Amino acid sequence: MRRVLILLPMLLLLAGCRTSLFEGLDEDQANRIVAALSHHGINGYKERNADRSWNISVDDADAVVATELASAYALPRGGHANLGDLFSRQGLISSPEEDRIRYVFGLSQELSETLEKMDGVLLARVHIVLPEKDPMDPTHDTLPSASVMMRYRGDTNLEPMRDRIRALVAGGVEGLMPERVALTLVPVTPVLSFPGGCDNDHDIAGGNDVASAAGAVSVTTCSEARARMPSRATTVLGALAALVLLVSGSVWLWRSGLRTRFEREPRDGRKPAGASDGRREPMAGDKPRAAGEAKEAGETGEAAGPTEHPGEDA
Repeated sequence: MRRVLILLPMLLLLAGCRTSLFEGLDEDQANRIVAALSHHGINGYKERNADRSWNISVDDADAVVATELASAYALPRGGHANLGDLFSRQGLISSPEEDRIRYVFGLSQELSETLEKMDGVLLARVHIVLPEKDPMDPTHDTLPSASVMMRYRGDTNLEPMRDRIRALVAGGVEGLMPERVALTLVPVTPVLSFPGGCDNDHDIAGGNDVASAAGAVSVTTCSEARARMPSRATTVLGALAALVLLVSGSVWLWRSGLRTRFEREPRDGRKPAGASDGRREPMAGDKPRAAGEAKEAGETGEAAGPTEHPGEDA
């Protein structure tokens, strides 16, 4: 019985198991992931480590969907290098060619980070081309150019901002004209597969619109089916709660007198040692009884006292 009571807390802990999704994130990355999961009805749990990094975990039932969402939204985002870090003097003096490569790379990283600060932008990549000037051929085309790719949430329409994005990128590169910026906008449309499937009467292909109609994020969800069916964790917790009540009631009954009753009335019908059958044990001063009286007393089960004979007192 004690072993069962000891194992019950362990079973309760196992019922609420979670799956670690990401580890060692900074706070901004952790908040972005939790916000994206919450937008689709998935609970994300943040846990802070001793080194001030953060871990993200989800319930076991939501692990697959959460992984697909994070991949579709390009989360967590990687860090971007800046020009200050790239040109920090370390070791030997670099060559002009190395400085040029670092400058182009750092400029691309800073522009990518700037574009990712825009609302709805999930990922931005900027590639800059700065041709070298040929002193022997002044007619050679040395105008810079850039290519920009942006992945954004489907519920945010970036199409009207194309000219502004081109102007922003061109303003960050010396000599770059807005018309020489190639811009590609990619709306994110994640299609999620929930474990266990859905009922046949649900539209799996179309999904449920969770945003506005214009470029809305189309997600394959089973929210209605999941709302009707209890989750696995809820079912397990309910079963364990019933088991705890059953065990607790049995222990209470056993300790409240039922055990004593069973000890007094053994199953084999024999009386426990030391139990009295209603007969008085003969004392040292008792006189012997007649054979007939002793037999009759034994049959009726009455307590036999000392036999009185008339005339003996006289």
